[in-house]
Amino acid sequence: MDGTAIAKVLGLTSSGIFAADVISSAHRHTRARLANLRYNQADGHVFMFPGYTWALSHAAVPAILFASEDLQAKQWRYQYLMGYYISRPMCIVNGLSFGYLAYQATESSFLRTLYILAAVTSASGVPYALTFLRRTNGALSRKAHRLAGPGPNNGQVMALRYAFDERRSVDRDQRMGTAETIERWSWHNYVRTWVLVLGTIVGAMAVALDGK
Repeated sequence: MDGTAIAKVLGLTSSGIFAADVISSAHRHTRARLANLRYNQADGHVFMFPGYTWALSHAAVPAILFASEDLQAKQWRYQYLMGYYISRPMCIVNGLSFGYLAYQATESSFLRTLYILAAVTSASGVPYALTFLRRTNGALSRKAHRLAGPGPNNGQVMALRYAFDERRSVDRDQRMGTAETIERWSWHNYVRTWVLVLGTIVGAMAVALDGK
């Protein structure tokens, strides 16, 4: 198997071409674990990135909102950190795989454009969190620290600290309740999911059109 074939497999698998399997799995796990709210998506379907992000908003968040405020904050932080550890390598794999395919697509500018679009959108999960989700992540990190303690590594995880002390994070923490902020986070996460799905679809189209 040559490098182009490997890049196609990695790009499509990691970006989420089989995302529906994760969504159905999320429903099963959430119903089974609603009592203790320990839903964990990091199972055998972890490489299906859009399905993973969709399941967070569609299955994990509704379960979390049944809990008391302190447990809401604690469980949001748990899910958020799981996504943090999973999404970084997935974004790298997505971007590098489709980027390599764009570099190899020398015979068609249209095909190269599709691969570049797939690389950018399917690797956008972490950049989205660092920009559009920034103050919401910061506000929820503050709430979790206040209501449920500092968390792993005494709260010194980059994902929890990067927007913790910013004014917009403090303002959102003060103006919005925990459940409302989690719902806002869930909405942003839905938007991020659709961007990732777009990357998967564009990548699949490019692979289908690629004669190599």
